Formats: sequence, C-alpha cells, structure tokens
Amino acid sequence: MSLQGQTVRIIVSEPWDWEGNLFGKILSDRGGNKLLVQLTKPISGKKLTSDLIELTPRYEKTNFKPLLHFYSVTVGGALVTADTDEFDYVIIGSVTID
Repeated sequence: MSLQGQTVRIIVSEPWDWEGNLFGKILSDRGGNKLLVQLTKPISGKKLTSDLIELTPRYEKTNFKPLLHFYSVTVGGALVTADTDEFDYVIIGSVTID
C-alpha cells in the first residue's frame, strides 16, 4: 500500500525553538525510505524557502511502514526544490498520518 496522497502531521523536536507543527500531503513514497511532502505553507531554512520537504527515517534500519498502522516515525527533514538538486536540512521530528 502506498502512502501517496495521505496527509501528515510533523511534530518538530529540533530546532528547540520551533513553534507549532507542520502539516502536508505526501507526494511520493520513495521505496519506503524517503517521503516527499508538500507542506500547507512554505518554510524557510538557512539556504532555501520551500513548501517541499523530504523526510528520511532518523534511525538505521527504520522505514515508513509503521505509518500504515498509524504509528509515528522519527525523521530528519530537508527542504528541497522541484527544479534543482538543492536541499537544506531544517528539522528533526516525528511524522504521523493526520
């Protein structure tokens, strides 16, 4: 089963001073190892401002299959752009199906 099209909530744990959660829709589920999420509103990092964030599992030997059973997965997130290969690591947190 694909996660594509599911809405998600990202609870940010780092940076420590982050305010609020992030929400978005999964655009692609890349083999269970990466999620491309379109956020409901753009966020700014040190290098980029984008509404696209690529999430990867934070811990080795972890994937996104627990999301199918409504469990959360700890992730690292990087802002990306649709037309370049640039990325900007911005968060550590957990993602759940919303």
